[in-house]
Amino acid sequence: MINLLYCFDENYNIQAFLSMKSFIQHNNEEQININVIHNKPSTFIEYKDKISNLTNVSLRIKKFENKKKIPLTVADAHYSEATYYRIFLEDYLDYQTEHILYLDPDTICLKNVSRNYDDIIQKLIVNKYVLGAKTDGEQKDAPELFKKLNIKNKYFNAGVMFINLNEWRKIGLTKKLQNKILELGDNLSLADQDALNSYFDGEFYEIGEELNYYAKHDANNETIQYIDRNVSFLHYVGSTKPWTPYGGLDKVSNFYHRQHLDAFNKYHIKIEFKKGDITTLIKSILNLNILSIDKPLLYILNFLNVLKKTNKNN
Repeated sequence: MINLLYCFDENYNIQAFLSMKSFIQHNNEEQININVIHNKPSTFIEYKDKISNLTNVSLRIKKFENKKKIPLTVADAHYSEATYYRIFLEDYLDYQTEHILYLDPDTICLKNVSRNYDDIIQKLIVNKYVLGAKTDGEQKDAPELFKKLNIKNKYFNAGVMFINLNEWRKIGLTKKLQNKILELGDNLSLADQDALNSYFDGEFYEIGEELNYYAKHDANNETIQYIDRNVSFLHYVGSTKPWTPYGGLDKVSNFYHRQHLDAFNKYHIKIEFKKGDITTLIKSILNLNILSIDKPLLYILNFLNVLKKTNKNN
């Protein structure tokens, strides 16, 4: 049995659905319990129905409410208030759930991880760790950030976390993290990830890179082959998201595109900067970069359809 947790708002409904779909596809021999904390659960109904109809899968959605009125400020445009929801998990998960795997909605599963899950959870329990995560950097990499957060050891990425909920509850971590958010105030630059790191200061179980591999822009063939062979979770961090024209016209985005094509028979394209996005597409055609994706002609047609709808809405 694998327990999953996703926390997101309506802007990430499609991405979260594709992440869940990819996970179920590669772990369909396990009972998978998916938990969602969402600000507007009604907007996810159509995707919930698709997931709930699958065998060996249960999906529970809870509506997020900031009952403590903690200021959930976001300094980085790539984050939203929803990134804070995961620290409130203690208030939304059944007490019978003793362990869970948290995934960011922009994470695609590429392999079966049931053995990883069981092994890491067992190590968390034996060593009384609250969570397992991948190190993002050390003090020498970002001295100012470490100083602001008052940490000395390593800093982890919170996009993939294996969590020992018994230890989390035992120390009352949800309340401690709320206090940490208030304490850090304007020193928070990466939202709750900073608060988590400030609290743990390196006291977490280290997971392998293959369980939280960053999808780097301009990936070469060697990188793609490495991902195919080794990576379990591909995490689309940063601004070059695969649903944007700039990030989507890249070999590494095919892993995301394939999930969307399989589900909807079209590319997921979000046009936000019309002139810039059109320029990006034209350049990719002229320099043949568009050939990096699996179905370039379909991408162009889908782009034009989205552009047409965008013009109508404006």
